[in-house]
Amino acid sequence: MRFNRLPGSLVFLNAIVASVAYGAPDPNTAFYFGEARDSSRQARYVSGDTVYTEALMADRWVGRHWSADGTFKVAYEGFEQESFLVEVDGEALPNSWELISAGEVSTRREGDRETAVRLKNKSLPVTVTLRTVLDGTPVITRWLEIENTGKSPIALTGVFPWKSMLIGHNHYWGETRLPRRFEHPFTLGYFTKKHHCWEGWFDWLPIDDKSDIPEIGCSLGECFDDPFFVVRNNARGYHLIGHLEWSSNWRLHLDYLCPGAHHLLLFKIGPWASKPLRVIAPQETVKTPAVHLGMVAGDLDTTVQAMHDHIRRSVSPDSSPDRRYLVQYMLPGDQGYLSRRMGDHSGYTEESVKKNIDLAAAIGAELFIADAGWWDHRGDWRPSKERFPNGLKPLAEYAQKKNMLFGLYCEIEMASTASTVGRQHPDWIDWYPPFSLLNLALPDAAAHAESEIRRMVRDYRLDLFRLDFNVPAGDTQEGKSFARHGIEENNIWRYYEGFHGVFDRVHRDLPDLVLQQAASGGGRNDLATVRRFHEQYLTDGLRMPMQVQNYAGQTMALPPEIFVIAHGADAGGGFGSAENLRTNLRVAFTLSTPHLFAGTVAPSVEEMTPRRLKLYRHYVKLYKEFIRPILPTSKVFHHAPISARGGVESSGFFAMEFAAPDRSRGWATVIRIGPSEGDTYILKPRGLHRGRRYQVTLDSSNEVLTVDGLSLARDGIPLRLEALSDSELVLFEGD
Repeated sequence: MRFNRLPGSLVFLNAIVASVAYGAPDPNTAFYFGEARDSSRQARYVSGDTVYTEALMADRWVGRHWSADGTFKVAYEGFEQESFLVEVDGEALPNSWELISAGEVSTRREGDRETAVRLKNKSLPVTVTLRTVLDGTPVITRWLEIENTGKSPIALTGVFPWKSMLIGHNHYWGETRLPRRFEHPFTLGYFTKKHHCWEGWFDWLPIDDKSDIPEIGCSLGECFDDPFFVVRNNARGYHLIGHLEWSSNWRLHLDYLCPGAHHLLLFKIGPWASKPLRVIAPQETVKTPAVHLGMVAGDLDTTVQAMHDHIRRSVSPDSSPDRRYLVQYMLPGDQGYLSRRMGDHSGYTEESVKKNIDLAAAIGAELFIADAGWWDHRGDWRPSKERFPNGLKPLAEYAQKKNMLFGLYCEIEMASTASTVGRQHPDWIDWYPPFSLLNLALPDAAAHAESEIRRMVRDYRLDLFRLDFNVPAGDTQEGKSFARHGIEENNIWRYYEGFHGVFDRVHRDLPDLVLQQAASGGGRNDLATVRRFHEQYLTDGLRMPMQVQNYAGQTMALPPEIFVIAHGADAGGGFGSAENLRTNLRVAFTLSTPHLFAGTVAPSVEEMTPRRLKLYRHYVKLYKEFIRPILPTSKVFHHAPISARGGVESSGFFAMEFAAPDRSRGWATVIRIGPSEGDTYILKPRGLHRGRRYQVTLDSSNEVLTVDGLSLARDGIPLRLEALSDSELVLFEGD
């Protein structure tokens, strides 16, 4: 770590530093607080090679410096920018802060270093504690705890847990213009929302004094876009990568400035609502969504991998290793061959489920999931007495006899008017015609949902609980508002406090239960959900080429192994309409955790041709023996269409590479997804060791080549892919 452990510029103020003893933190982290040479009280955070400095200056708590290589502030690279914004009753809190305390506190995860800087506002009865977690990766986590110390309720009308500034090239020191390759000081990477349900639609936007920076965020309720962004500093060669840990409406504000010497980019990110976000009662403390922010020196691959490492270490929930990344087979009740039109589940019976369990076992699946429609009324989470007269327990036992785990789909947040809970507790229900939702902001409603989950896990012997939330984007908008302490408050903040509490407790008490979520496909693939669910559904309803474009975008933000990718359905989502079965299987088995839909595989074991069965078994075996051992720790390389220079529509090819951290093995999946000047894609691996020799297997022809890593990186492998959906899977194994 390039950091002076005892910097001469800091004189430690032990009187206000309150450290707490706990397990040894990661040695690549550090926190210093003291008096700087300019007499400001300064906090310095170090995680990996990222250094971030804040200070109390003239009653303002400001950010002063970022570094991506472990260095301290250089004189001409400092800045003064408020590091957070809290708005009460429509007005930003005045910059009149008094420092109460600063120091390290007990951590939630072993190895982390967690700090708390507590500030009191001199003008209003509000205390803000800046909580910061350092985990050894270049990504730092920050949230605020806001306390109302007064005698009257206050309305939190806006909050940005983290504000900061990036410094581009300057006019001094000879940097009067950028190199020709970089015509703009900054480039923003973000999800562009070309279509409101096409999550992961990533693109780049050049930023300079001529740029029209769009309003970035969501006001649809279910946003179908993770609050995620990347900024490339084109002159200084680093990236800033960030997430807002939040599941609903949000805003990212960017301002480009060029005052005098420097090109500057100011940014702030936080939750959004037109009504007050939260009413804070006297003596109450609320916790804001966290921001995960990292400054990374180097290329885009390194930046994305740093965020993946951070999420794997500090966000993804713990789980039983033998229950993760399993080959999944799901019998869909609302799509596929059992139901030609939505809502007709007459073919979804105990008999059809058992036939599909037989088929799942025949191809080598490890987990069987009973999908939507096993009930009669949403809200009454009991199996249909007509179609499942013996309940669901016999299905779980039958799957387990076939050496498979058993999972169940549920929409626990929804309740129909015909359900028992809808009739007995209409006050628990919020109506978004034609949808009705259980208001989890109400403690009794949240307790009911939690008890139902626990009952289903117990009674139906569940190994996996699959949550869906089928309210299309735009139908909830900002959600409902309710009067609290005489103030109209948006309900979303409290709703997600209830939602998160339910699944935090379920995970704590049922640690072997796999939690999987699929909010109308990818409507909740954000870090707040990732923190509580082991697996995220990639998308719903997108087919070639959109599904792999979606995947390329979403894996900029999230590690690949947490996704489940559906392999087709006759009438619904996934790859069902694509004719190239081998390509479909490569997508399902080489990009993430495979998730097979009934109907696409075959109606039954008897109706599956030997060739088709052999092909499924080939990819199941390849996944279990080669892909899965690498996937959870893999380094991901985006070649096309998304790359350091291109967005989701920039190429007629999809190409992504995955490599073991020690570069001993890896693979690349390449697919023709659109028009191109030629039919040949040159794959130049970036995750291999140039000093080693590799056996290279082309899956289509089963050809095996022996090539050194330097030749692979320099010359690449030509892959001829002529027709739409043609693909190749390339496997690398070091000698």
